Amino acid sequence: MTQSTGEWPSTVLAAETERFQERDVREMNVTAGTALADAIRTTLGPRGMDKMLVGDDGKVVVTNDGASILDRMDIEHPAAREIVQVAQSQHDRIGDGTTTAVIVAGELLTEAARLTEQGLHPTTIDAGYTRAVDLALSALDECTVPVDPADTELLEAIARTAITGKWSDREATAIVELVVEAAQAVERNGTVERRRITRTTIPGGSPTDSELVAGLAIDVDASSTTLASLDVDLPRRIEDAGVALIDDQLTVEKADAITRVSVENPTQLGQFADYEADVYEGQASGIADVGADIVFCQKSIDDDVRARLARHGVIAVERTRQDEMHKLARATGAGLVKRVDELTSDHVGRAGVVERRTLADTELVVVGECPDTEQRSLILRGGTAHVIDETKRLIENCLDDVTLAIERGAVVPGGGATEVAVAARLREAADGIAGREQLAVTAFADALESIPRTLAESAGLDPIDALVALRNRHADDEWRTGLDVDGGELADVVERGVVEPATIKRHAITSAAEATTVLVGIDDMLVATGEGDGEHDHGHDHDHGRGGVEATGGYPWAVGH
Repeated sequence: MTQSTGEWPSTVLAAETERFQERDVREMNVTAGTALADAIRTTLGPRGMDKMLVGDDGKVVVTNDGASILDRMDIEHPAAREIVQVAQSQHDRIGDGTTTAVIVAGELLTEAARLTEQGLHPTTIDAGYTRAVDLALSALDECTVPVDPADTELLEAIARTAITGKWSDREATAIVELVVEAAQAVERNGTVERRRITRTTIPGGSPTDSELVAGLAIDVDASSTTLASLDVDLPRRIEDAGVALIDDQLTVEKADAITRVSVENPTQLGQFADYEADVYEGQASGIADVGADIVFCQKSIDDDVRARLARHGVIAVERTRQDEMHKLARATGAGLVKRVDELTSDHVGRAGVVERRTLADTELVVVGECPDTEQRSLILRGGTAHVIDETKRLIENCLDDVTLAIERGAVVPGGGATEVAVAARLREAADGIAGREQLAVTAFADALESIPRTLAESAGLDPIDALVALRNRHADDEWRTGLDVDGGELADVVERGVVEPATIKRHAITSAAEATTVLVGIDDMLVATGEGDGEHDHGHDHDHGRGGVEATGGYPWAVGH
Protein backbone atom coordinates (compact mmCIF):
# COMPACT_ATOMS: atom_id res chain seq x y z
CA MET A 1 0.00 0.00 0.00
CA THR A 2 1.59 3.28 -1.16
CA GLN A 3 0.68 6.90 -1.30
CA SER A 4 2.18 9.46 -3.64
CA THR A 5 2.66 11.84 -0.71
CA GLY A 6 4.42 9.20 1.38
CA GLU A 7 1.74 9.52 4.09
CA TRP A 8 -0.28 6.71 5.63
CA PRO A 9 -3.93 6.38 4.74
CA SER A 10 -6.16 7.99 7.34
CA THR A 11 -7.62 4.62 8.45
CA VAL A 12 -4.20 3.12 9.10
CA LEU A 13 -3.04 6.26 10.88
CA ALA A 14 -6.13 6.21 13.10
CA ALA A 15 -5.59 2.55 13.98
CA GLU A 16 -1.93 3.12 14.81
CA THR A 17 -2.78 6.18 16.88
CA GLU A 18 -5.39 4.22 18.84
CA ARG A 19 -2.91 1.41 19.44
CA PHE A 20 -0.30 3.78 20.80
CA GLN A 21 -2.90 5.53 22.95
CA GLU A 22 -3.99 2.20 24.41
CA ARG A 23 -0.37 1.34 25.10
CA ASP A 24 0.19 4.73 26.74
CA VAL A 25 -2.75 4.24 29.09
CA ARG A 26 -1.67 0.72 29.96
CA GLU A 27 1.91 1.86 30.52
CA MET A 28 0.73 4.71 32.75
CA ASN A 29 -1.37 2.34 34.85
CA VAL A 30 1.39 -0.25 35.14
CA THR A 31 3.98 2.39 35.95
CA ALA A 32 1.79 3.93 38.65
CA GLY A 33 1.09 0.56 40.25
CA THR A 34 4.68 -0.66 40.20
CA ALA A 35 5.94 2.72 41.43
CA LEU A 36 3.65 2.48 44.45
CA ALA A 37 4.83 -1.06 45.23
CA ASP A 38 8.47 0.03 44.88
CA ALA A 39 7.79 3.02 47.11
CA ILE A 40 6.37 0.79 49.83
CA ARG A 41 9.32 -1.60 49.54
CA THR A 42 11.80 1.28 49.69
CA THR A 43 9.92 3.16 52.41
CA LEU A 44 9.89 0.16 54.72
CA GLY A 45 13.61 -0.07 54.22
CA PRO A 46 15.73 -2.14 56.60
CA ARG A 47 13.87 -4.52 58.85
CA GLY A 48 12.71 -2.91 62.07
CA MET A 49 13.34 0.73 61.06
CA ASP A 50 10.47 3.10 61.75
CA LYS A 51 9.34 5.88 59.42
CA MET A 52 7.99 9.26 60.44
CA LEU A 53 4.86 10.34 58.57
CA VAL A 54 3.83 13.98 58.78
CA GLY A 55 0.26 14.76 57.69
CA ASP A 56 -1.10 17.98 56.23
CA ASP A 57 -2.55 18.81 59.65
CA GLY A 58 0.88 18.52 61.23
CA LYS A 59 0.10 15.25 63.01
CA VAL A 60 3.16 13.01 63.26
CA VAL A 61 2.90 9.22 63.11
CA VAL A 62 5.91 6.95 63.62
CA THR A 63 5.45 3.45 62.22
CA ASN A 64 7.00 0.80 59.99
CA ASP A 65 3.73 -0.96 59.22
CA GLY A 66 2.88 -1.07 55.52
CA ALA A 67 -0.87 -0.72 56.09
CA SER A 68 -0.40 2.38 58.24
CA ILE A 69 1.91 3.96 55.67
CA LEU A 70 -0.47 3.31 52.76
CA ASP A 71 -3.44 4.58 54.74
CA ARG A 72 -1.74 7.94 55.23
CA MET A 73 -0.17 8.42 51.79
CA ASP A 74 -1.71 11.01 49.47
CA ILE A 75 -2.21 8.99 46.27
CA GLU A 76 -3.82 10.61 43.23
CA HIS A 77 -3.37 8.22 40.30
CA PRO A 78 -6.39 5.91 39.93
CA ALA A 79 -4.21 2.91 39.07
CA ALA A 80 -2.17 3.37 42.21
CA ARG A 81 -5.39 3.68 44.18
CA GLU A 82 -6.37 0.27 42.83
CA ILE A 83 -3.24 -1.15 44.44
CA VAL A 84 -4.14 0.62 47.68
CA GLN A 85 -7.49 -1.17 47.52
CA VAL A 86 -5.56 -4.46 47.49
CA ALA A 87 -3.89 -3.49 50.76
CA GLN A 88 -7.13 -2.27 52.30
CA SER A 89 -8.92 -5.49 51.36
CA GLN A 90 -6.09 -7.53 52.85
CA HIS A 91 -6.17 -5.48 56.06
CA ASP A 92 -9.97 -5.45 56.44
CA ARG A 93 -10.60 -9.11 55.69
CA ILE A 94 -7.42 -10.74 57.01
CA GLY A 95 -5.70 -8.18 59.25
CA ASP A 96 -2.12 -8.88 58.12
CA GLY A 97 -0.07 -9.34 54.97
CA THR A 98 -0.75 -5.94 53.39
CA THR A 99 2.87 -5.35 52.43
CA THR A 100 3.07 -8.81 50.83
CA ALA A 101 -0.08 -8.14 48.80
CA VAL A 102 1.20 -4.79 47.50
CA ILE A 103 4.65 -6.10 46.58
CA VAL A 104 3.22 -9.11 44.75
CA ALA A 105 0.76 -6.88 42.89
CA GLY A 106 3.57 -4.56 41.80
CA GLU A 107 5.67 -7.46 40.55
CA LEU A 108 2.71 -8.97 38.68
CA LEU A 109 2.22 -5.62 36.94
CA THR A 110 5.90 -5.48 36.01
CA GLU A 111 5.78 -8.99 34.57
CA ALA A 112 2.55 -8.17 32.71
CA ALA A 113 4.18 -5.12 31.14
CA ARG A 114 7.10 -7.25 29.98
CA LEU A 115 4.73 -9.85 28.49
CA THR A 116 2.79 -7.12 26.69
CA GLU A 117 5.99 -5.85 25.11
CA GLN A 118 6.68 -9.40 23.92
CA GLY A 119 3.35 -9.42 22.10
CA LEU A 120 1.00 -11.17 24.54
CA HIS A 121 -2.55 -9.84 24.52
CA PRO A 122 -4.02 -8.73 27.88
CA THR A 123 -6.67 -11.46 27.65
CA THR A 124 -3.92 -14.07 27.37
CA ILE A 125 -2.17 -12.61 30.41
CA ASP A 126 -5.49 -12.61 32.27
CA ALA A 127 -6.09 -16.27 31.42
CA GLY A 128 -2.54 -17.23 32.39
CA TYR A 129 -2.68 -15.36 35.70
CA THR A 130 -6.06 -16.89 36.51
CA ARG A 131 -4.71 -20.39 35.89
CA ALA A 132 -1.62 -19.54 37.94
CA VAL A 133 -3.78 -18.48 40.90
CA ASP A 134 -5.58 -21.81 40.89
CA LEU A 135 -2.28 -23.67 40.71
CA ALA A 136 -0.78 -21.51 43.46
CA LEU A 137 -3.67 -22.10 45.83
CA SER A 138 -3.41 -25.85 45.27
CA ALA A 139 0.33 -25.69 45.92
CA LEU A 140 -0.31 -23.75 49.13
CA ASP A 141 -2.44 -26.60 50.43
CA GLU A 142 0.55 -28.92 49.98
CA CYS A 143 2.79 -26.65 52.09
CA THR A 144 0.66 -26.40 55.21
CA VAL A 145 1.52 -27.39 58.76
CA PRO A 146 -1.42 -28.37 61.05
CA VAL A 147 -2.20 -26.24 64.11
CA ASP A 148 -3.30 -27.50 67.52
CA PRO A 149 -5.00 -24.77 69.61
CA ALA A 150 -3.32 -26.22 72.71
CA ASP A 151 0.17 -25.96 71.16
CA THR A 152 1.34 -22.82 72.96
CA GLU A 153 4.81 -22.93 71.40
CA LEU A 154 3.47 -22.96 67.84
CA LEU A 155 0.93 -20.20 68.55
CA GLU A 156 3.67 -18.03 70.06
CA ALA A 157 5.77 -18.64 66.94
CA ILE A 158 2.86 -17.43 64.78
CA ALA A 159 2.42 -14.28 66.87
CA ARG A 160 6.16 -13.63 66.93
CA THR A 161 6.35 -13.88 63.14
CA ALA A 162 3.60 -11.25 62.86
CA ILE A 163 5.47 -8.86 65.14
CA THR A 164 9.02 -9.51 63.89
CA GLY A 165 10.84 -6.31 63.06
CA LYS A 166 8.14 -4.11 64.50
CA TRP A 167 9.24 -4.03 68.15
CA SER A 168 12.26 -4.86 70.28
CA ASP A 169 12.70 -8.47 71.42
CA ARG A 170 11.82 -7.72 75.04
CA GLU A 171 8.55 -5.96 74.22
CA ALA A 172 7.75 -8.48 71.49
CA THR A 173 8.12 -11.41 73.88
CA ALA A 174 5.77 -9.81 76.40
CA ILE A 175 3.12 -9.04 73.76
CA VAL A 176 3.35 -12.51 72.19
CA GLU A 177 2.80 -14.26 75.51
CA LEU A 178 -0.19 -12.04 76.36
CA VAL A 179 -1.82 -12.60 72.96
CA VAL A 180 -1.50 -16.38 73.03
CA GLU A 181 -2.74 -16.60 76.62
CA ALA A 182 -5.75 -14.44 75.76
CA ALA A 183 -6.57 -16.38 72.58
CA GLN A 184 -6.37 -19.76 74.31
CA ALA A 185 -8.53 -18.47 77.17
CA VAL A 186 -11.43 -17.60 74.87
CA GLU A 187 -11.00 -20.46 72.38
CA ARG A 188 -13.90 -22.87 72.23
CA ASN A 189 -14.04 -25.82 69.81
CA GLY A 190 -11.65 -24.25 67.32
CA THR A 191 -13.22 -20.77 67.44
CA VAL A 192 -11.59 -17.77 69.10
CA GLU A 193 -14.37 -15.62 70.54
CA ARG A 194 -12.62 -12.28 70.13
CA ARG A 195 -15.55 -10.30 71.53
CA ARG A 196 -14.68 -11.74 74.94
CA ILE A 197 -11.32 -9.94 74.87
CA THR A 198 -11.39 -6.29 75.92
CA ARG A 199 -8.51 -3.91 75.25
CA THR A 200 -7.93 -1.19 77.86
CA THR A 201 -5.11 1.36 77.51
CA ILE A 202 -3.50 2.99 80.56
CA PRO A 203 -0.76 5.64 80.18
CA GLY A 204 2.41 5.08 82.13
CA GLY A 205 4.94 2.28 82.31
CA SER A 206 6.20 0.36 79.29
CA PRO A 207 4.68 -2.27 76.98
CA THR A 208 6.29 -4.98 79.13
CA ASP A 209 4.03 -3.85 82.00
CA SER A 210 0.95 -4.85 79.99
CA GLU A 211 -1.04 -7.69 81.51
CA LEU A 212 -3.95 -10.02 80.93
CA VAL A 213 -6.72 -9.81 83.52
CA ALA A 214 -9.29 -12.53 84.07
CA GLY A 215 -12.48 -10.51 83.85
CA LEU A 216 -13.83 -7.34 82.36
CA ALA A 217 -11.65 -4.38 83.34
CA ILE A 218 -13.39 -0.99 83.28
CA ASP A 219 -11.46 2.25 83.58
CA VAL A 220 -13.29 4.07 86.35
CA ASP A 221 -11.35 7.29 85.80
CA ALA A 222 -12.54 7.36 82.20
CA SER A 223 -16.10 6.21 82.91
CA SER A 224 -16.82 7.88 86.23
CA THR A 225 -15.65 10.34 88.81
CA THR A 226 -13.10 8.68 91.05
CA LEU A 227 -14.43 6.54 93.86
CA ALA A 228 -11.72 7.91 96.14
CA SER A 229 -13.59 11.21 96.35
CA LEU A 230 -16.24 9.58 98.56
CA ASP A 231 -15.89 9.66 102.35
CA VAL A 232 -17.21 6.10 102.70
CA ASP A 233 -14.65 3.30 102.71
CA LEU A 234 -15.92 1.02 99.95
CA PRO A 235 -14.66 -2.58 99.82
CA ARG A 236 -11.77 -3.35 97.47
CA ARG A 237 -13.05 -6.85 96.71
CA ILE A 238 -16.57 -8.28 96.69
CA GLU A 239 -17.21 -11.98 96.15
CA ASP A 240 -20.43 -13.31 94.63
CA ALA A 241 -21.38 -9.76 93.70
CA GLY A 242 -24.71 -8.60 92.34
CA VAL A 243 -24.41 -6.44 89.21
CA ALA A 244 -27.06 -3.91 88.10
CA LEU A 245 -27.07 -2.12 84.73
CA ILE A 246 -29.07 1.09 84.20
CA ASP A 247 -29.33 2.95 80.90
CA ASP A 248 -30.34 6.26 82.46
CA GLN A 249 -29.00 9.04 84.63
CA LEU A 250 -29.50 8.90 88.38
CA THR A 251 -30.73 12.38 89.25
CA VAL A 252 -33.85 14.35 90.05
CA GLU A 253 -36.03 14.47 86.97
CA LYS A 254 -37.22 17.86 85.82
CA ALA A 255 -40.00 18.76 83.43
CA ASP A 256 -38.69 19.67 79.98
CA ALA A 257 -40.40 23.08 79.97
CA ILE A 258 -39.06 24.14 83.38
CA THR A 259 -35.64 25.74 83.35
CA ARG A 260 -35.66 27.08 86.91
CA VAL A 261 -37.58 26.81 90.17
CA SER A 262 -38.75 29.91 92.08
CA VAL A 263 -38.72 29.66 95.85
CA GLU A 264 -40.70 32.36 97.70
CA ASN A 265 -40.01 31.45 101.34
CA PRO A 266 -37.79 29.20 103.52
CA THR A 267 -40.56 26.64 103.92
CA GLN A 268 -40.72 26.03 100.20
CA LEU A 269 -36.94 25.76 100.06
CA GLY A 270 -37.03 23.11 102.78
CA GLN A 271 -39.78 21.22 100.99
CA PHE A 272 -37.79 21.25 97.77
CA ALA A 273 -34.68 19.97 99.56
CA ASP A 274 -36.72 17.22 101.23
CA TYR A 275 -38.15 16.22 97.84
CA GLU A 276 -34.66 15.89 96.31
CA ALA A 277 -33.45 13.91 99.32
CA ASP A 278 -36.40 11.53 99.04
CA VAL A 279 -35.75 11.00 95.31
CA TYR A 280 -32.04 10.35 95.88
CA GLU A 281 -32.68 7.97 98.76
CA GLY A 282 -35.37 6.19 96.78
CA GLN A 283 -32.96 5.59 93.89
CA ALA A 284 -30.15 4.42 96.17
CA SER A 285 -32.32 2.14 98.30
CA GLY A 286 -34.07 0.79 95.20
CA ILE A 287 -30.73 -0.38 93.82
CA ALA A 288 -29.48 -1.74 97.14
CA ASP A 289 -32.74 -3.55 97.99
CA VAL A 290 -32.64 -5.73 94.86
CA GLY A 291 -29.26 -7.15 95.94
CA ALA A 292 -26.88 -5.12 93.77
CA ASP A 293 -23.32 -4.67 95.05
CA ILE A 294 -22.23 -2.58 92.08
CA VAL A 295 -24.24 -0.53 89.59
CA PHE A 296 -23.07 0.57 86.15
CA CYS A 297 -24.88 3.56 84.67
CA GLN A 298 -24.51 4.58 81.06
CA LYS A 299 -25.24 8.21 81.93
CA SER A 300 -24.34 10.50 84.83
CA ILE A 301 -24.92 9.90 88.55
CA ASP A 302 -25.46 12.81 90.91
CA ASP A 303 -22.99 13.04 93.77
CA ASP A 304 -25.78 12.71 96.35
CA VAL A 305 -26.93 9.43 94.80
CA ARG A 306 -23.37 8.10 94.65
CA ALA A 307 -22.78 9.00 98.31
CA ARG A 308 -26.01 7.33 99.41
CA LEU A 309 -25.18 4.23 97.36
CA ALA A 310 -21.77 4.12 99.04
CA ARG A 311 -23.40 4.20 102.46
CA HIS A 312 -25.46 1.19 101.33
CA GLY A 313 -22.18 -0.52 100.35
CA VAL A 314 -22.90 -0.24 96.62
CA ILE A 315 -20.17 0.83 94.18
CA ALA A 316 -21.50 3.22 91.51
CA VAL A 317 -19.81 3.69 88.11
CA GLU A 318 -21.21 6.33 85.79
CA ARG A 319 -20.82 7.02 82.05
CA THR A 320 -19.98 3.41 81.27
CA ARG A 321 -19.54 2.89 77.54
CA GLN A 322 -22.33 1.18 75.65
CA ASP A 323 -20.09 -1.67 74.46
CA GLU A 324 -19.01 -2.27 78.06
CA MET A 325 -22.63 -2.35 79.18
CA HIS A 326 -23.42 -5.05 76.61
CA LYS A 327 -20.34 -7.08 77.62
CA LEU A 328 -21.34 -6.84 81.26
CA ALA A 329 -24.84 -8.00 80.39
CA ARG A 330 -23.52 -11.03 78.46
CA ALA A 331 -20.99 -11.96 81.13
CA THR A 332 -23.09 -11.55 84.26
CA GLY A 333 -26.55 -12.25 82.91
CA ALA A 334 -27.75 -8.83 84.12
CA GLY A 335 -30.72 -7.18 82.44
CA LEU A 336 -30.24 -3.63 81.17
CA VAL A 337 -33.12 -1.43 82.38
CA LYS A 338 -34.09 2.06 81.28
CA ARG A 339 -35.16 3.42 84.68
CA VAL A 340 -34.36 2.71 88.31
CA ASP A 341 -37.98 2.00 89.18
CA GLU A 342 -37.96 -0.82 86.58
CA LEU A 343 -35.08 -2.61 88.34
CA THR A 344 -35.98 -5.86 90.09
CA SER A 345 -33.99 -8.73 91.54
CA ASP A 346 -34.50 -10.62 88.26
CA HIS A 347 -32.45 -7.95 86.46
CA VAL A 348 -29.45 -8.33 88.78
CA GLY A 349 -26.56 -10.35 87.33
CA ARG A 350 -23.92 -12.28 89.24
CA ALA A 351 -20.12 -12.09 89.20
CA GLY A 352 -17.82 -14.38 91.15
CA VAL A 353 -15.70 -11.42 92.15
CA VAL A 354 -15.67 -7.64 91.70
CA GLU A 355 -12.33 -6.08 92.50
CA ARG A 356 -11.05 -2.51 92.57
CA ARG A 357 -7.47 -2.07 91.38
CA THR A 358 -5.14 0.88 90.90
CA LEU A 359 -2.58 0.96 88.07
CA ALA A 360 -0.40 4.03 87.49
CA ASP A 361 -2.84 6.29 89.32
CA THR A 362 -5.70 4.88 87.22
CA GLU A 363 -8.50 3.13 89.08
CA LEU A 364 -10.07 0.04 87.54
CA VAL A 365 -13.04 -2.12 88.41
CA VAL A 366 -12.54 -5.75 87.35
CA VAL A 367 -15.64 -7.92 87.04
CA GLY A 368 -14.51 -11.54 86.89
CA GLU A 369 -15.48 -15.19 87.35
CA CYS A 370 -18.76 -14.61 85.55
CA PRO A 371 -21.06 -17.65 85.20
CA ASP A 372 -22.38 -16.94 81.70
CA THR A 373 -19.39 -15.71 79.68
CA GLU A 374 -15.85 -15.46 80.99
CA GLN A 375 -14.18 -12.25 79.83
CA ARG A 376 -10.51 -11.41 79.47
CA SER A 377 -9.04 -7.91 79.46
CA LEU A 378 -5.74 -6.89 77.93
CA ILE A 379 -4.43 -3.90 79.86
CA LEU A 380 -1.97 -2.16 77.54
CA ARG A 381 0.67 0.19 78.94
CA GLY A 382 3.01 2.73 77.40
CA GLY A 383 4.86 5.89 78.29
CA THR A 384 3.43 7.97 75.44
CA ALA A 385 0.30 7.99 73.32
CA HIS A 386 2.33 6.81 70.30
CA VAL A 387 3.73 3.80 72.18
CA ILE A 388 0.26 2.84 73.40
CA ASP A 389 -1.19 3.15 69.88
CA GLU A 390 1.58 1.02 68.40
CA THR A 391 1.20 -1.56 71.16
CA LYS A 392 -2.54 -1.77 70.52
CA ARG A 393 -1.99 -2.14 66.76
CA LEU A 394 0.58 -4.91 67.25
CA ILE A 395 -1.74 -6.70 69.66
CA GLU A 396 -4.47 -6.64 67.01
CA ASN A 397 -2.08 -7.96 64.33
CA CYS A 398 -0.96 -10.81 66.55
CA LEU A 399 -4.53 -11.66 67.53
CA ASP A 400 -5.55 -11.68 63.86
CA ASP A 401 -2.79 -14.14 62.95
CA VAL A 402 -3.32 -16.43 65.92
CA THR A 403 -7.08 -16.43 65.34
CA LEU A 404 -6.65 -17.32 61.66
CA ALA A 405 -4.24 -20.12 62.50
CA ILE A 406 -6.54 -21.65 65.12
CA GLU A 407 -9.77 -21.34 63.16
CA ARG A 408 -8.35 -22.45 59.80
CA GLY A 409 -6.10 -25.04 61.40
CA ALA A 410 -3.11 -24.50 59.12
CA VAL A 411 0.03 -22.41 58.78
CA VAL A 412 2.73 -22.25 56.12
CA PRO A 413 6.49 -21.67 56.41
CA GLY A 414 7.56 -18.03 56.40
CA GLY A 415 10.84 -16.48 55.38
CA GLY A 416 10.00 -16.74 51.68
CA ALA A 417 9.90 -20.55 51.81
CA THR A 418 6.26 -20.78 50.76
CA GLU A 419 6.69 -18.40 47.81
CA VAL A 420 9.70 -20.34 46.49
CA ALA A 421 7.86 -23.67 46.88
CA VAL A 422 4.76 -22.35 45.09
CA ALA A 423 6.87 -20.77 42.33
CA ALA A 424 8.64 -24.09 41.72
CA ARG A 425 5.31 -25.87 41.35
CA LEU A 426 4.06 -23.18 38.96
CA ARG A 427 7.10 -23.59 36.70
CA GLU A 428 6.67 -27.34 36.76
CA ALA A 429 3.00 -27.01 35.79
CA ALA A 430 3.81 -24.41 33.11
CA ASP A 431 5.82 -26.97 31.15
CA GLY A 432 2.60 -28.87 30.49
CA ILE A 433 0.57 -25.83 29.36
CA ALA A 434 0.26 -25.31 25.63
CA GLY A 435 0.16 -21.86 24.11
CA ARG A 436 1.18 -18.44 25.33
CA GLU A 437 -0.51 -18.84 28.71
CA GLN A 438 2.59 -20.79 29.69
CA LEU A 439 4.57 -17.54 29.68
CA ALA A 440 2.06 -15.85 31.97
CA VAL A 441 2.18 -18.72 34.46
CA THR A 442 5.98 -18.59 34.52
CA ALA A 443 5.84 -14.82 34.98
CA PHE A 444 3.51 -15.32 37.92
CA ALA A 445 6.09 -17.61 39.51
CA ASP A 446 8.79 -14.96 39.02
CA ALA A 447 6.56 -12.36 40.69
CA LEU A 448 6.02 -14.53 43.77
CA GLU A 449 9.77 -14.77 44.28
CA SER A 450 9.87 -11.02 44.87
CA ILE A 451 9.03 -11.79 48.52
CA PRO A 452 12.23 -13.78 49.30
CA ARG A 453 14.25 -11.24 47.28
CA THR A 454 12.85 -8.40 49.40
CA LEU A 455 13.51 -10.33 52.62
CA ALA A 456 17.09 -11.00 51.54
CA GLU A 457 17.66 -7.30 50.84
CA SER A 458 16.20 -6.36 54.22
CA ALA A 459 18.51 -8.86 55.92
CA GLY A 460 21.57 -7.47 54.14
CA LEU A 461 22.02 -10.52 51.92
CA ASP A 462 22.60 -10.66 48.20
CA PRO A 463 19.08 -11.28 46.80
CA ILE A 464 20.27 -13.23 43.74
CA ASP A 465 22.54 -15.55 45.70
CA ALA A 466 19.88 -16.09 48.36
CA LEU A 467 17.21 -16.90 45.78
CA VAL A 468 19.46 -19.33 43.90
CA ALA A 469 20.35 -21.08 47.15
CA LEU A 470 16.68 -21.34 48.09
CA ARG A 471 15.79 -22.82 44.71
CA ASN A 472 18.53 -25.44 45.06
CA ARG A 473 17.37 -26.45 48.53
CA HIS A 474 13.76 -26.71 47.38
CA ALA A 475 14.85 -28.78 44.37
CA ASP A 476 16.07 -31.31 46.97
CA ASP A 477 12.52 -31.38 48.42
CA GLU A 478 13.43 -29.17 51.39
CA TRP A 479 10.24 -27.14 51.01
CA ARG A 480 10.39 -25.79 54.56
CA THR A 481 13.68 -24.01 53.90
CA GLY A 482 13.48 -20.23 54.02
CA LEU A 483 15.44 -17.17 55.09
CA ASP A 484 16.14 -16.87 58.79
CA VAL A 485 16.43 -13.09 58.85
CA ASP A 486 17.77 -12.98 62.41
CA GLY A 487 20.62 -15.35 61.62
CA GLY A 488 21.08 -14.23 58.02
CA GLU A 489 21.10 -17.80 56.74
CA LEU A 490 18.95 -20.49 55.17
CA ALA A 491 17.23 -22.81 57.59
CA ASP A 492 14.15 -24.94 58.25
CA VAL A 493 11.96 -21.99 59.19
CA VAL A 494 9.28 -24.16 60.76
CA GLU A 495 11.82 -25.40 63.31
CA ARG A 496 12.95 -21.79 63.82
CA GLY A 497 9.36 -20.75 64.52
CA VAL A 498 8.84 -18.61 61.40
CA VAL A 499 5.33 -19.54 60.31
CA GLU A 500 2.28 -17.65 59.02
CA PRO A 501 -1.41 -18.47 58.60
CA ALA A 502 -2.06 -19.95 55.17
CA THR A 503 -5.07 -17.64 54.75
CA ILE A 504 -2.79 -14.60 54.58
CA LYS A 505 -0.96 -16.02 51.57
CA ARG A 506 -4.13 -17.17 49.83
CA HIS A 507 -5.83 -13.79 50.04
CA ALA A 508 -2.67 -11.83 49.13
CA ILE A 509 -2.13 -13.88 45.97
CA THR A 510 -5.78 -13.75 44.93
CA SER A 511 -6.32 -10.02 45.48
CA ALA A 512 -3.00 -9.04 43.88
CA ALA A 513 -3.79 -11.07 40.75
CA GLU A 514 -7.30 -9.61 40.47
CA ALA A 515 -6.04 -6.03 40.68
CA THR A 516 -3.32 -6.73 38.12
CA THR A 517 -5.66 -8.21 35.51
CA VAL A 518 -8.01 -5.26 35.93
CA LEU A 519 -5.25 -2.71 35.32
CA VAL A 520 -3.63 -4.60 32.43
CA GLY A 521 -6.98 -4.91 30.66
CA ILE A 522 -7.59 -1.14 30.61
CA ASP A 523 -7.01 0.38 27.18
CA ASP A 524 -8.44 3.85 27.68
CA MET A 525 -9.20 6.31 30.43
CA LEU A 526 -12.27 8.51 30.62
CA VAL A 527 -13.05 11.33 32.99
CA ALA A 528 -16.66 11.64 34.13
CA THR A 529 -17.90 15.19 34.64
CA GLY A 530 -20.34 14.19 37.38
CA GLU A 531 -23.20 15.95 35.56
CA GLY A 532 -24.84 12.95 33.95
CA ASP A 533 -27.01 11.86 36.88
CA GLY A 534 -29.52 14.67 36.80
CA GLU A 535 -31.16 16.84 34.17
CA HIS A 536 -29.30 19.83 32.79
CA ASP A 537 -30.77 23.28 32.79
CA HIS A 538 -28.29 24.74 30.33
CA GLY A 539 -29.06 24.88 26.67
CA HIS A 540 -26.09 23.66 24.67
CA ASP A 541 -25.93 20.59 22.48
CA HIS A 542 -25.11 17.23 24.13
CA ASP A 543 -24.13 15.22 21.08
CA HIS A 544 -20.98 13.43 22.25
CA GLY A 545 -21.41 10.45 20.03
CA ARG A 546 -21.90 6.92 21.23
CA GLY A 547 -22.42 6.62 24.97
CA GLY A 548 -22.66 10.36 25.62
CA VAL A 549 -19.01 10.63 26.78
CA GLU A 550 -16.09 11.63 24.65
CA ALA A 551 -12.94 9.51 24.90
CA THR A 552 -9.85 11.45 25.90
CA GLY A 553 -7.45 9.31 23.95
CA GLY A 554 -5.79 8.06 27.08
CA TYR A 555 -5.05 11.46 28.57
CA PRO A 556 -7.26 12.20 31.58
CA TRP A 557 -6.57 15.90 31.48
CA ALA A 558 -8.05 16.26 27.96
CA VAL A 559 -11.73 16.36 28.77
CA GLY A 560 -14.34 16.91 26.11
CA HIS A 561 -17.89 18.05 26.92
